[in-house]
Amino acid sequence: MLHTLALFLLCAGPAAAIQCTEMPGELKQVDAGSGEVYGVNKNDNIYHWESNKWKQLSGKLSHVTVGPAGVWGVNSGTNVYKWQDNKWVHMSGALKQVDAGGDKIVSGVNVHDSVYCLNKEQILSQSSDVTYTDIEGSLKYYTCGPLGCWGVSSDNKIYYRYDVTPTACQGSRWREIWGSLVMVEVGTDGSVVGVNSAGKAYIRAGITAENPIGTSWTKLAIGFSASHVTYDAGDLWLITPKGVIYRCEINDNQCTVTPGNLKQVDAGAGEVYGVNDNDAIYHWVNNGWKQLSGKLSHVTVGPAGVWGVTSENHVYKRQDNNWVLMSGSLKQVDAGGDKILSGATGEDLISCLNKDQTRSTAVDLNYNSIEGSLKYYSCGPFGCWGVNKDNKIFYRYGVTPTACQGSRWQQIPGGLVMVEVGADGSVYGVAEGSVYKRDGICANNPIGTSWIKLGLSFTAKHVSYDAGELWVVTNTGDVYKCEVKV
Repeated sequence: MLHTLALFLLCAGPAAAIQCTEMPGELKQVDAGSGEVYGVNKNDNIYHWESNKWKQLSGKLSHVTVGPAGVWGVNSGTNVYKWQDNKWVHMSGALKQVDAGGDKIVSGVNVHDSVYCLNKEQILSQSSDVTYTDIEGSLKYYTCGPLGCWGVSSDNKIYYRYDVTPTACQGSRWREIWGSLVMVEVGTDGSVVGVNSAGKAYIRAGITAENPIGTSWTKLAIGFSASHVTYDAGDLWLITPKGVIYRCEINDNQCTVTPGNLKQVDAGAGEVYGVNDNDAIYHWVNNGWKQLSGKLSHVTVGPAGVWGVTSENHVYKRQDNNWVLMSGSLKQVDAGGDKILSGATGEDLISCLNKDQTRSTAVDLNYNSIEGSLKYYSCGPFGCWGVNKDNKIFYRYGVTPTACQGSRWQQIPGGLVMVEVGADGSVYGVAEGSVYKRDGICANNPIGTSWIKLGLSFTAKHVSYDAGELWVVTNTGDVYKCEVKV
């Protein structure tokens, strides 16, 4: 059954239309992350969303989670399990709720509302005897993302945890956030959604890397009561008190023009940078463009930091608020991979830097050559995408932080003049002035299934996506910010 619902952004005025589809089956809890969706029903049966249907897995769990840390779950006896080699492995610990959405960390709470987490080294270990880190405080639900962790207490108060990292998952301090929720979830891109005691769903507005707690709660007028919510890669999954499952997708995009004029823009890791026709560099700060020193013809921001190239193909990295000249020659550069850097040269040759090179403070870097010829190359968590001089589209398999060159190419149907990959794996591109999104992308199917044309009212030449916001530069240099998350 297909329901078209008006999603009223109450603090923004106009409604953004979305389509919510009632999905088969019944669940009591669902979690989406890293392009995957898992859920459990009232009988604690476990399900995985595959090929547009639920596939039951072996075992029993009362709560399941999926994210950068993998697939984890807990059963009604508070036993903790991790999905390894297509089976559930019993891990040490006792939790009633668990979350794998952080930067390869796991977090959760026990029956006494004590809060715990596992550092990245514990997640990567093959051992079932893992060492948990205690976190002060008391919460009934705790969830993490790239910009920090959120939780709710037994009296439905909301808290944010600062300074959570892969090696110090305990963070540093709490901050109470205004509002009241019974549960909260953080998306892979940092989006925060939740449900209150009245069954109303909310999304946190204004979240950025500079302001990870956001600015306000926006009520989602979805037309039904919700008991659980999760968000990933543009899809909002909701469970009603009766176990009905809804999947909501954007159908119409709220776009507002921003001040200024640019030729290229890049969004990633909660930041946005751009350059204009004069190669002046700008950073989006406090809802306005702040000019930075220097000249660049192309700029990028992502997990690998802030990088750029000049019209002479010199490569620069932003370090200590300065542009530092690095070795190499590129005309286009991308920092959106898992702390790797990729790009194309003036001759359409393809190069990349492994994670150890992007994290180094050295200026003399060792680039890896990639076979093939592309004019634009962009990476994300599920691999890399590029287009060649004939506007043919290609996907690169086997890309990792330590082997950024990947293993092989696959041509993707369609034609684009440029392509960008978001931090959550979303892929957008431009063709003949129209913007397209790749549908069906997930960890199991990183190339997706088809291209969806977005119904924008202007002619685009460049596009970038991060944290629910699509940034579009028109052929006249106008810059639009489109809200494409629910």
